[in-house]
Amino acid sequence: MLDQAVRLREAVSAQTKVVPLSKMPFKISVVSGKGGVGKSNIALNLGIALAREGTRVLLIDGNVNLSNLDILSGVSPAHRLFDVIDGTVQLKEAVAEISPNVFLLAGSSDGRLKKVSSNDTAVLLREVSIMEPVFQYAVIDTAGGIVQESISLALLSDEVLVVSTPEPTAVMDAYVLVKAMKRINSNANLRLLINNAKNEDEAEDVKTKFDLVSEQFLNLKIEYAGFIPFDASVEKAVSVQSPLMQEYPDSPSSQAIKTIADKILKKK
Repeated sequence: MLDQAVRLREAVSAQTKVVPLSKMPFKISVVSGKGGVGKSNIALNLGIALAREGTRVLLIDGNVNLSNLDILSGVSPAHRLFDVIDGTVQLKEAVAEISPNVFLLAGSSDGRLKKVSSNDTAVLLREVSIMEPVFQYAVIDTAGGIVQESISLALLSDEVLVVSTPEPTAVMDAYVLVKAMKRINSNANLRLLINNAKNEDEAEDVKTKFDLVSEQFLNLKIEYAGFIPFDASVEKAVSVQSPLMQEYPDSPSSQAIKTIADKILKKK
């Protein structure tokens, strides 16, 4: 773990020399210590919620080998992230509008294992920052766990949402991920988001326990982004390959995501 942290720290340090000091777009990475916690759904619908407030949003599927955002959106873009990295197409040709003012740069779909270098990540975000028309926000979905591509994208973002469910394994994996990212960059702006909670009390109980461990062993306490309740509408939206915010805009989960989007808009 220590060697990996050193390598990632060096990679992120190199990336910061490539990415311009641009305030646009405001980059939000959605990460998790393990898969299956609803991260991709949150990224997709958070992007839609932000766009509905009058902003232009780019969704980046940083889960480069297991692309989910295109499936959840019910689209099949002609070009994808690796086409941009390989220089086959320009970024503006690869992004596809999936909802009003919401554009998607999809991940891979050919089943071949691919790697994105630290420099590739930096160059991609630089291209996003200079693309016209300007995106106000970039919401980045990532692969679960301690993965180089995910951590590189997260630590070059303005805000990182660390997603966990109340399950003990998910909480512990989220803690390990936070520990790894803070070891690489102690200034990383991390916020804990609890998904699939029974209610607000359960979510806050998870956050309290998370804080006890992180304060004791890491001497830090990350911000609380809020919670998203368990909602059967989520699975229904997935089954028809349509975003939750479009299929069930008044559902409890949609309203919770809108609240999180509103907080981001106000903070920025």
